[in-house]
Parts: sequence; C-alpha cells; structure tokens
Amino acid sequence: MTIRITGMNSGLDTESIITELVSAQSAKKNSLVKAQTKLSWKMDAWKTLNSKIYSFYTGTVSDLRFSTAYAKKKTTVSNSSVASVIADANATDGVQTLKVNKLAKSGYLTGAELKKSNGSLASYTSSTKLKDIEGMQLGGDGKISLTLKTGGKSTDISLSGDATIAELTKQLKNAGVNASFDETYQRFFISSTTTGKDADFSLTANDQNGFNALSALGINVLDTATKSEYTRFANMSDADKAAYIDAQVQAKTESANAAITAAEKTITDNQKLFDEFFEKNTDPELVKDDLQTSEQIKTYKEKLTAYRDGLKDAPEGETEEAKAEREEKLKAAEATLKSVDTLAGYVSKIESAQQTKADNEVLVANNSASIRNEVTQDLEKRITMAKTALTSSAYSGQATRIEGQDAEIELNNATFTSAANNFTINGMTITALTESSDTITLTTANDYDGIYDTIKKFIKGYNELINEMDKLYNADSSKGYEPLTSDEKKEMSDSEIEDWEKKIKDSLLRRDSTLSDVSSAMEEVMGAGYTIGGKTYYLSSFGINTLGYFTAADNEKHAYHIDGDKDDSSTAGNTDILKTMITNEPKTVIDFFQQLNNSLYTKLTEKMGANSMRSIYKAYNDKQMKQEYDDYTSDIAEQEEKLTALQDKWYRKFSAMETALAKLSSKTSAIAGLLG
Repeated sequence: MTIRITGMNSGLDTESIITELVSAQSAKKNSLVKAQTKLSWKMDAWKTLNSKIYSFYTGTVSDLRFSTAYAKKKTTVSNSSVASVIADANATDGVQTLKVNKLAKSGYLTGAELKKSNGSLASYTSSTKLKDIEGMQLGGDGKISLTLKTGGKSTDISLSGDATIAELTKQLKNAGVNASFDETYQRFFISSTTTGKDADFSLTANDQNGFNALSALGINVLDTATKSEYTRFANMSDADKAAYIDAQVQAKTESANAAITAAEKTITDNQKLFDEFFEKNTDPELVKDDLQTSEQIKTYKEKLTAYRDGLKDAPEGETEEAKAEREEKLKAAEATLKSVDTLAGYVSKIESAQQTKADNEVLVANNSASIRNEVTQDLEKRITMAKTALTSSAYSGQATRIEGQDAEIELNNATFTSAANNFTINGMTITALTESSDTITLTTANDYDGIYDTIKKFIKGYNELINEMDKLYNADSSKGYEPLTSDEKKEMSDSEIEDWEKKIKDSLLRRDSTLSDVSSAMEEVMGAGYTIGGKTYYLSSFGINTLGYFTAADNEKHAYHIDGDKDDSSTAGNTDILKTMITNEPKTVIDFFQQLNNSLYTKLTEKMGANSMRSIYKAYNDKQMKQEYDDYTSDIAEQEEKLTALQDKWYRKFSAMETALAKLSSKTSAIAGLLG
C-alpha cells in the first residue's frame, strides 16, 4: 500500500478532501459490493432450502411410491421375557409356537488362582517372566509350545521361559481369543470373541514343557474342545499323519517363499536408497566402498563421533577466526553423522533381509526337506503329548470352563440352531432372550398402526417443508436495509450488526417467483384427486385437511392435519377417518398414497431438472446466480481500478500544489532574509 504524506505546506486535510472528491465513484463500487454480498446470502439461503427439498424428494416421497413401504406386519409375543420378534412384510399371518431350548454362549476359561509354595496368593504382574512362576518346570531347551484353535483355525504359540505374562496374553489374543491376567485375583481369563459352538476354543500342549506350563498357569483343562484335539492327534492313522504333514509342509513352504519375496523387495528398495544417497552425496568424507556393511559403518561412526566431540571444547586462547573455523567443522561433522545414521538404517535393513532370505532358502531347499523333517518330528512330539494328556490327572482343578454353544429354538416343533441368539425365519427376526421349558405363541398380523405412522410421517415431512417455504416467501420486507460496509460496521455494536444482517437474510426469498413456483406445484399435487376402483379420492376423503385461512397459524395455511391425531391439538377431537380406512380398506389407502407420492415425485423431478440456468437436482437457478456473482466480481474490479485512478489523479494535483507552495515559501524566506 502506498503511504502518502500530504498537506505539509498548505495545512489542508488533503485526505478528507480527496475522499469527498472521489465519494461518488466510491459509492458506485460499494453499491456493487453490497449487491454481490446480498446475492451471496441469497445463494446460501437457496442451498439450505434446496437441501431440505431434495431430502424430502429422495427420502419419504421416493419410498412411498412403492407398496413395500406400506407392507407392515407386527408379531405379538405371549411372553416377551422369552423372546422378541420383528416381522417384515413377508411374515405369515397367524399364530405360531416357539420354545427356546438354549441360548448361544461364548467359550470361557477362568484360570485357577496362582499361589506361592506356601499356599498364599501369588503376586505376579504382567511383567513377570514365565520361568519365575511357581511350578513352572521347563526341561530341555526351556521352550513352551502350545496350540490354540478357534473357529477352525489353529495357531502355534512358542514362548521361552524369559517371556512375560504380558507376552503370553498378547500371543493368545493374536491367535483369536480374548485373554487377560488379573493381578488382583491372580487368575487368567480367556474367552472366545463371539458366541456359538464353532467359535469355541481349545488350548493344547504340544510337548511336556507346554503341559507343565499350562498347569503352572492354572489354565490346564480337559474340556470337550481340548479333549477332541488331543484325541485327534492320539488316534491319528498313518494316512492322517501323512495328510497332516503334507498340509503343514505346504503352509510352511508358502510362508517361507513369501518371506523370501518380501526380503528380496526390502533388499532392492533399500539398496536403491543407498545408491541414490551416494549419487546425490557432496560430502567428500563419505566414501561408498568404505560403508558397505554395518561393521564398517559402526567403525567409521565411532571415529567420526570422537572427532566431533573433540571439536566441542574451545582451546585456550582461541581467536575469533579459529573459533569460526572450529564451529564450521563441528557443524559439518554433525551433518556427516546424520548422513551416516541414514546409511546405517539402509544397510541394517539390507543385512537383516539378506539373513531372512538365506534362512528361508535353506528351509525350502531340496523340495522343503528341512521343513518336512521339522514337521515330522514335531508331529511325533504332539502325538506323544496327546496320549499322555488324555491319561493325565495333572489338570487345573480350580479352573472353570464354560463351553461355547449355539442357540437352539423350536418354531412350530421344528428345531433351528444359530451361533448367535438371533434367527431370521420366514419373514421374522426372532431374538432368544431366556431358556425356557414353556412353549409361547407368536401372533402375526397386518400392522395397521405401522401404516398409519408411515402416512403420518409423510404428512409431517410435507408440513415442515411447506411451512418453511411459506415463511420464507411471506417474510417481512427489509426495504431500506443493505449489507454493511466495513466503515459502517465500525459505527455499530456486534449485536446491532447481527440484528441488521438477520433482517436482510430473513427476507432474501420474500416474494421469490421460483420459490412460489415450487411450493405451488407441491400444493397442487396435494390437493389433487386420485382414482381408485372408479372412484376419485382426495386427502380429505381420509380425514386429512388444511385448517383454513382464518384458523391456521401464520405460514401454516397449506399444512395438513389428520383428524383424530392425538398429537395434534387442532384435530385430536375429530373422528379418526384415516385409521378406520386403513383397517377396513387398506388397499384403497395404500393405492391413494402411492399415486399421490408418484405424482409428487414426478412434479419435483420436473422442478429440479437441469437446464441452462440450473443444475440437476436444484430447485433454483444456481447457474444463473453463479454467473451473476462472477459478473459482480468483474464489475467491482473495474470500479476499483477507476476509483484508484481517480484518487491518484487528485493526489498528483495536490502534490503539485504542495510543491509550488514549498518553492514559494522558500523564495519568500530568501527575500525576507535580504530585507532583514
């Protein structure tokens, strides 16, 4: 912004004078700015209203064109504490019998209390190592091998004695169950993640260390699922063994090959980053051939770190020039160390991936001979352990087990099962709530109240929209009110500005022809008659009417009211014709409202169709308004240029005057000096 200092010689308030001189031009610009602001507010008002029209059009009106929207059924349960039922349109009318034999359950294992050798309650925490738990007898390599099976998926869990309780629960969770250790009660809690028999779990030991560990942890139980797993291994035939080994070899081979592929990608990606680093490197201290391995990088970094540290301390008597040189070297050393750390990351990932690749290549070599040998040995251990487990008595006696089970009901004497307590049968959604030996009844019939509520919801939606449109159309005039300029706002309080702008915004769609066109079209459809079976029906035929011009509240003169509606104080005392018609002539009611909504949908589709002035699904001329807004922007910019040019013109003239006055003053002073 140009800063001008004027009136120094003339003593005139040049700024005020010029402001007055250009006020006419400034007013032209301000008039355009106000008009554009008002148009912007009008566009926002239409956007808000259009959203409501579109929602009504695509929601209620669209749905009620189809008979399915009125196909309501209701099922009454003789004992709602046993089961609840929701009926859809396909449910069969009549009375049916129901008996709930079983509720679906999740599998739960509550471990035995963990105690010290003296019998007192232990004080283990999530960070306690497994080998430090009382009774944890780990022989051989000290490894704990377990298998958790849930939902048909088996996951091997391998832990060392140095693993913590937290690591054990984490592996159990990763295997597909909920698992936690309560430090207050010194118990493990394990449960399936969903209900049902197939979601239950088994936790088996694969060797003696695993069996001892389960016992020490208080979670060694021989429940149905666990016993089934042990039995499966103990009774394996030669054919079963061969199939198991082949399946395990295939799975482990696929896993090894995937690991090789991933490792190769890691090597390629990081080698590329390593090479690109040296292509861009400008540091002469970094030599690519000397930094190929982690060991080389470690040695180099140790030397560089010692060099860097040596630069931190200033020697006695250091000059300013020497100090600047030392600090520059220190800065360079820090930067080089940062680069070395970057390289170390690349090399570390490369070396780790190379090792992973080599290890897995050994496994898959010779047709996965190493994997097959490992799986065969592991299977023999599992079989031996299974046979031992089935005859052992060393189980956690204080542990409790609830086995997962499916829900079971009898509907009309036919048995149905489900993993959850919900059943969807022949148009009914049945939720079992309580096991009971009693047989209850389910009575299904047309839900006339549901049809009534559907129509009531439609009338309510229409009323809300048409009342809003009437309110906007009949708004009080804001004649004499225009958007405020920034200078005008300075003279008013925040509340005064808010009230001023609200007055304008509330009246933006007053007497709007487009708004009138849309609302009139909707009113026309609602007031029309529709023929059913040779007879013409109107909304009034079903006891649905407007209140009349003098009875209805302001801006509610086109709203409809249902006779006998208990929620409507205006018509609650009238005879409820609609409910009577729904009960006695449901097809007539449904046909009428289908026709009405089809007509309303067609009319709104027409009013919101795209053309040269509006976009699709817009009830107002949004394209035209946008063009007008852009035109204002151009006109404002043009007037702004003219205003600036006019201001500059007057500033130049006053500046010339000030210069002339300065020269005159100088000459006058000189003459006075001569005469003095």
